Amino acid sequence: MQGEIRILFAGGGTGGHVFPAIRIAQHLKETWGALCRFIGTKHGLEQIKVPQAGFVLKNIWISGFHRGFDLRNLYFPLKVIVSLLQSKREIREFQPDLVIGTGGYVSGPVLYQASRMGIPTAIQEQNSYPGITTRLLSDRVDLVFIAYQEALKYLKNIRHYRLVGNPVGDISDKVNRKDACKYFDLDPARSIILVFGGSQGARTINRAIDALLSADLLEYTQVIWQTGAANFDEIRQKYDRNSIRGLRLYPFIDRMDLAYQTSDFAVCRAGAITLAELAAAGLPAILIPLTTAAGNHQLKNARAVASAGGALVVEDNPEIIIHLDQAIKSLIGSKDQRKSLAQGIKQLHYQDSLEIITNELGSLLKRAIRE
Repeated sequence: MQGEIRILFAGGGTGGHVFPAIRIAQHLKETWGALCRFIGTKHGLEQIKVPQAGFVLKNIWISGFHRGFDLRNLYFPLKVIVSLLQSKREIREFQPDLVIGTGGYVSGPVLYQASRMGIPTAIQEQNSYPGITTRLLSDRVDLVFIAYQEALKYLKNIRHYRLVGNPVGDISDKVNRKDACKYFDLDPARSIILVFGGSQGARTINRAIDALLSADLLEYTQVIWQTGAANFDEIRQKYDRNSIRGLRLYPFIDRMDLAYQTSDFAVCRAGAITLAELAAAGLPAILIPLTTAAGNHQLKNARAVASAGGALVVEDNPEIIIHLDQAIKSLIGSKDQRKSLAQGIKQLHYQDSLEIITNELGSLLKRAIRE
């Protein structure tokens, strides 16, 4: 691309929306020398992660519609109007050549205004069940990047799309299992399970693992357990008093690449970025979808991976401990099953996702210039 390209990103709330935007922005900055700016909201994860990545962040006033009777919903129409005006102001001030939405309510008004102003627009949709912004605007924006073929079932009037998976950071395979095990001080000859529920942990997964450990049902394996900060002290105190051989507790795992390389399989949620990283690492998983996820999209994500032969699914219900115990025993007892699941989930990895996204965006900009 010639000259300085100005790109505006709109997306936020959760890491699933923020991290893909940051990775795409970093790649476009490196390959095109693009000047990238972000629009988010005051209460999203973007407030921390975007400035840390070195990008300018502007805020608009918007949030979702709350379920059930909630007095905050009275402000929703006003928020929509204000967010549209704020989006238009930010677009005029920044003068972007391209606007990219990565999900969350903040991306809706920004993409809508950009499309009205004749600016090329794109959406990067992470989930097999598209978010409300993608569903509402897929027939309006110029291009939609989808991570799962299943997403098309919900996007009947989509104009243009490309199946590219989700862009993830480097999941290094340069360190072998033996050396990766040294980082966690674990025995590479014994089975290792990686347990995590995202950066904040997952209370029901923590309770289930705690129950299995307390009943000595995991004595045959080693466990790397990311509890999340909220539950870490309580869990650490319990297992400091009752030391279990091969248990490694962390509030947050900084070297997730090594954790993937070390483990035989994972027990985790089914967020889009988690699944993309598991696919990149070729690590099979027992997926426990978050039941409160919007549109139950985690369950749909998990089923999409399971249909590809890449994971087992255990639903988060009162029977979770029984079913999780059965799933863990099944995977530990069958190397062939783990190998089959690893091959299945690896097929969902798009190694050149960022390059494909970059090329498609380049073509979009060239078409816009010709027009």
